[in-house]
Parts: sequence; structure tokens; C-alpha cells
Amino acid sequence: MATLPTEFVFASDGTIYVYIEGEPPPGRRVFVGYALTAEERAQYGTRGLLRWGCLQTLALGSDGRVYVEEGAINAEGRKVFRGYALSDEEAGSVFQEFHYTALNLTDAALRAR
Repeated sequence: MATLPTEFVFASDGTIYVYIEGEPPPGRRVFVGYALTAEERAQYGTRGLLRWGCLQTLALGSDGRVYVEEGAINAEGRKVFRGYALSDEEAGSVFQEFHYTALNLTDAALRAR
């Protein structure tokens, strides 16, 4: 399997999308989202974002930003994320890496006590 980009989002549709610059692999869904500002995140709060996520696709980015699907907000001046959906096999590999990373971070934190 090819190396996957390290920038990704977890979307409210249950899909992991990884960043692309060019064309996605054939047959893959594409997510284009625009980042909410810190002020917007504070304005909506957790409940408001979850309510909004029922109407539009929201995505939590590996960069710490919250992205909302194209067309839901004015995109002007916002950071954009454009990515393609991972296959089930790719998503499994990503989650396995998350598991290893979490285990190593937990071990390091316990040793640092």
C-alpha cells in the first residue's frame, strides 16, 4: 500500500478523508470543506456544532480545525481542506497506527510520572 498523507479529517458521515492536491484515486468520494474560525466555534458551542453536523458534513481535522462542507458557509479567506475517502483497508491501517501511537504516548506519560 502507498504511503498515505498525514493530513486528514474525520467527517460526521463516518468517513476518513486524506488530503489531496491533484486528482483522487478513481471512484473515491471527495470532501471539500472550509475551516470555521475560533470565534465561530465559540459562538456555536458543542451543542450547536453537533446540531449543525446533522444538517451538513462537519469534519475534525488533524490540524485541530473544524471544517464544514463546501456550500454551507462563505468560503472566502478560509483554510480549505480537499481530500478523498479512504478505503476500508486504508482506514484499518490508519486506525492501527492510531492504536500504536496511543499506546506509545500512554507508556511515555506513565514513565514520566
